[in-house]
Amino acid sequence: MKVWDLMGRRRWLYLATGLVVVACVASMAIQPALGRPVLNWGVDFTGGTLITLRFQDRSVTTGAVRAALQPLGLGEAVIQKVQETGDVSIRTRHLEPEERRRLEEHLRQRVGPFTVLSVDDVGPKIGRELRNVAVLGVVLGLALQVVYVSLRFQSVRFAIAADVALLHDLLVVLGVFALTRATVDSSFVAVLLTVVGYSINDTIVVFDRIRENLQLRTREPFPHLVNRSLLEALVRSINTGLTTLLAIGSVYLFGGPTIRDFAFGLAVAVLTGGWSSIGLAAPLLVDMTAWAERRAARAAAHPAAQLARAAAGGRRPRP
Repeated sequence: MKVWDLMGRRRWLYLATGLVVVACVASMAIQPALGRPVLNWGVDFTGGTLITLRFQDRSVTTGAVRAALQPLGLGEAVIQKVQETGDVSIRTRHLEPEERRRLEEHLRQRVGPFTVLSVDDVGPKIGRELRNVAVLGVVLGLALQVVYVSLRFQSVRFAIAADVALLHDLLVVLGVFALTRATVDSSFVAVLLTVVGYSINDTIVVFDRIRENLQLRTREPFPHLVNRSLLEALVRSINTGLTTLLAIGSVYLFGGPTIRDFAFGLAVAVLTGGWSSIGLAAPLLVDMTAWAERRAARAAAHPAAQLARAAAGGRRPRP
């Protein structure tokens, strides 16, 4: 039976991972050049007013709404329409009650009658605080994962490999959100924490197989052992990922517009988390172990070489 030598081809795994990372970094770097923020921050983080309307005439376009709002001087209002329901969301700078009333009256006169579904107000200070808390939560999550993996596997190498994979996953999610301009709101924090949880879970499944095989196959070369462990865990990882994606797909299709970006982020998290366990964490562990073994061999060879030179010269070796 043919055995896939994934670790023997780990340079290709690194190359594929590197190309994805470069694409994600480029998608974020190009946004300021297009006159946009790196991420499409929602009202939760930037502060402002988000009004969701349902027009009686479902064929109303965002262009008509934008043209009607232009005389009001609201600045760069973001207007989006949900195709399935016809609802229109208007995101603007913070509006006072009188400004909101004027906006609604103006739209009724220029566009047509509608029902106000929701009005959300977030102050800029609260938005900044939410953003800081979100960053702190993700950083703490990463730090705790490092401690957990170090204690569980009694090896810093396992922890470093797992954490690099986590950082890769977070970067990919950020890059995809920057590219697609999906809204980054409070649910995005849950997406990032899900990335951390799902990715580390998938990585630990692989690392557990490696640890078990280390105890059973003490003489097998480490790259071969890691390759064997990956193949043993591969079917389980694929089945778990596909099952999770089916559930997320149902949420995306039938859950409504309010959680669509959240479901999209979860799908990206599952895909990148499943890949990084195989294409990044395991190869890194192999290369770090090989580097540690070479370093230990050089350290052991140094005293031996000193003894040989001392014996040849008839003098004691230097300490």
